[in-house]
Amino acid sequence: MKLDNAIKGVLDAEAALAKRLLAVGERHAADHDVYHLGHTLARQAADHVTRLTPFAERYHMAPPAPPHAGDSHGILETLRLKRSQLMGRAESAGMLLLRELRETYLLAQATEIAWTILQQAALAVRDGELLDVISTCHEQTETCAKWLRTRIKETAPQALAAG
Repeated sequence: MKLDNAIKGVLDAEAALAKRLLAVGERHAADHDVYHLGHTLARQAADHVTRLTPFAERYHMAPPAPPHAGDSHGILETLRLKRSQLMGRAESAGMLLLRELRETYLLAQATEIAWTILQQAALAVRDGELLDVISTCHEQTETCAKWLRTRIKETAPQALAAG
């Protein structure tokens, strides 16, 4: 049984997605929607890693290190916010945001398909507990991708036609 490969695929994808969402949120802190939802979705992706960890152990895989997707505090947060506010006024900020949203959307889609692969494997081995976790986490990852797609639709005309 090679279920550990499918679990590892999801764990790696969710950890990368959490890191990416956090980075995009930090870089575009002047855009409150991107900042706050980026942080919220990063915490959600990190939670997916936590929820899947017991199954990694069940299927004989070393547990992953939890991704850091918490809020930043202190002087670093202040510096990032100021940099983002300055960058938010630059004409290139819209194009940068559009590129980063696109790259993050592709990562979210890769994560979603990793969940689909794991779901099919869990169905094959009839692991009901794993299927319950997959159902919730997969749906949340799809929602993340939908939000990113919507933000791309909002950002593209502003960055390309009006910018």
